[in-house]
Amino acid sequence: MRLEEIMTAPVLTITSELSVADAAKRMRSNDVGSLVVVRKGIVEGIITSWDVAVGCVGAGEDPAMCPIMLYMSSPVHTARPDTDVVEAARVMSQRRISRLPVVNAEGEPVGIATFSNISRVMQQLASDIFSGWDRTPVSVSIGQEI
Repeated sequence: MRLEEIMTAPVLTITSELSVADAAKRMRSNDVGSLVVVRKGIVEGIITSWDVAVGCVGAGEDPAMCPIMLYMSSPVHTARPDTDVVEAARVMSQRRISRLPVVNAEGEPVGIATFSNISRVMQQLASDIFSGWDRTPVSVSIGQEI
């Protein structure tokens, strides 16, 4: 299975020149926990609700005066739409990230894969695989063909 089959699209974006308050308002109005930060249509970073709450507000700063560029994560690891979901999960686990922007050949964001997207798919895959197992005990003697 590929990321393009499970990613959330379209991805919500914002520019780094705007304020953290602008990012928080956009996240709230769209009920999301992150925005992909772009410059001239290319992924520059990512800002999350954690960055807003802990990075800016938690430091006692005024979110309206905090530029996104100071609080976003950058550089950001991205993936292509044809990336295998298991490979994406491995990368996310190794890098300890929960969001992976998906970009086209030009580097423009086309979606976002989240830990939630991937875990739902993995859970369904495991359920599909294991639901077919017959749990009836099988007796086999050594040297006997199954």
